[in-house]
Parts: sequence; C-alpha cells; structure tokens
Amino acid sequence: MQDWFKKLKDLEKLKDIQNIPGLSGVIENLPLDKIPVPSFGDQLRDFRTLRGKSVEDLATEVGITPMALRDIESGKRSAPSESTVIALANALHLEKDDRETLVDSAELSSPMLRKILGKEKSAPGQTTLTAAILVFLIADIRGYTRFTEEHGDAAAARLTTRFSELAHGIADQYDGRIVEVRGDEVLAVFASARQALHAAHMLQARCAEEAAVHPELPLAIGVGMDVGEPIPMEDGGYRGAALNRAARLCSIAGPGDVLVSTGVAYIAPQVDGVTYVHRGAEQLKGIAEPTPVLLAARTEVMDADQGAAPGE
Repeated sequence: MQDWFKKLKDLEKLKDIQNIPGLSGVIENLPLDKIPVPSFGDQLRDFRTLRGKSVEDLATEVGITPMALRDIESGKRSAPSESTVIALANALHLEKDDRETLVDSAELSSPMLRKILGKEKSAPGQTTLTAAILVFLIADIRGYTRFTEEHGDAAAARLTTRFSELAHGIADQYDGRIVEVRGDEVLAVFASARQALHAAHMLQARCAEEAAVHPELPLAIGVGMDVGEPIPMEDGGYRGAALNRAARLCSIAGPGDVLVSTGVAYIAPQVDGVTYVHRGAEQLKGIAEPTPVLLAARTEVMDADQGAAPGE
C-alpha cells in the first residue's frame, strides 16, 4: 500500500499548479476516480469488529464520544487528528502493517486529495447538506513571546507542541476539529455551541494541570469564541467575520478566561457548568462598533467566589 499511497500524496501537491495552462486538462483526464481509495471509517470498523470491541468500549478507551466514533465509521465525519488515530491503533492493538493501513487511510481523507481523486460525489438523488452555522474557538498561550525570549526556541517548540497535542485531543473528545495550528495559537471549529464551551473549559483545565505538573511548560491560555456562517475554503479552512471576532476576543482574554460573543450565548443560553458574566462593550480591532463581551465562567468558580468572605 505504501508505494501507491506515496504517489497519491504526490498528486496532492498538484493543487498549487492546477491553474497552469494545459495542466488542469491533463489532471482531469487521469482515471483517478478509478483508484480504490480505502475509507478510513470502513478500515476502522473492520479492525474494531475483528477484535470484538464495541463502539462504546473503543470510544471510552480513546476518549471520544460513541456518537463521534459512529459518525467516523459511517463516513459522516472525516478522519480525526493524527493523535486520535494513533490512540485508536493502540487501543485495537494493531500490528505494524495494519497500523500503517489505518494511518494512511486517515491521511487519504484530506479534502484536497479526495477532490483530486473525485471521491466527493453525492449519492444519486441525494441532496448534500452542509452545516452553515459553526462555532469557532481560538486559543493562544499568554506570555509566549517573553517565554521564547527567555528560554529559547527549543523550549518554545516543546511548549507549543504540547499545547497542540492537548487541543487536538480535546477537540476530538467534544466532536470538534482543529482547523489550524499557528505557532502558539490554535483554531478549532464545532457544530455545537455547548460542546465548544465544554471544550474551552476542558482545554483551560488540562493546560492548568499540565502547568502544575510541568512548571517548565507555563500553559496559561486565553480563549475567544464566536459563531457565524463562514466561507469554507478548499484546504478545509474557513474565512469570515466570526473567525475575526473570535480572534479579537482571544486577544483580550486573560489567562484562564473564555470570552464569547452574545451570539454564542444566544445559541446556548443555558449550559451545565457555565455562567455568563457581562464584561461590557469593547472596541475590538478592525470592528467599527463596540462589541458586547461575555465571560463564560465555570459555575463552580463563580459559586466559590460568591461564597468567599470579604478579604479572603
């Protein structure tokens, strides 16, 4: 499988030169849609059933929801992050060849590669519906620039790598997807505002735990969130006002803060463990009018603050 997989990955590089006169016609005439590309969901289901594991058992071992695992196996969701794919392979105790097969089929679910292969066709008579309203979560590490200056690039790389690992795992756990990792910043997308809020607080909690256990990795993060109808890009990313607003909210969030727009609170007005606190209106960069800002605080933290005696 490795030889033809490498050739397919090389084809993906053609996405940057398909506009060259004459080349696009050559690519279109290649019988790429005849190549039997294995489905990640099918591969995963086969490996799971052969080993006698239920969806619930495997999902619990890996740390994702059974619904997410069912959607992955049925093809409703794309392959998860690399760390989750490796966790699935470990939980299934796959040997080397089977492990490589699973990892390769996950990589073949790349949106651009599947487009090149002509695998994105809808079933006959079936209308393809895509979610238009999405929730965007942007988080970054506070004090990252200073940390890099004081400790060097190698230490900064370890810090951002660990942050990325935590973010990918939590996004998978709450039915989200990491769209982009850029230095000390991660961008995640969710179809559910509730799941996104839970993911934001879990990410804050995990980063705090990591910093307590490993003081050399000061993972103090701020989070900004907004919801809207973005413009999907061919590379799997998005563009739109919701991403810009989430980025601006993230930029003013303090360590431990989860700042959200009123749109997020409107869609998910009551979320277990979350209390919205008005933080006034902020003049965010690039946005003409002052933007109302809400702190999505954990309820237990609010209760503890209100129960404290004056001066404590």
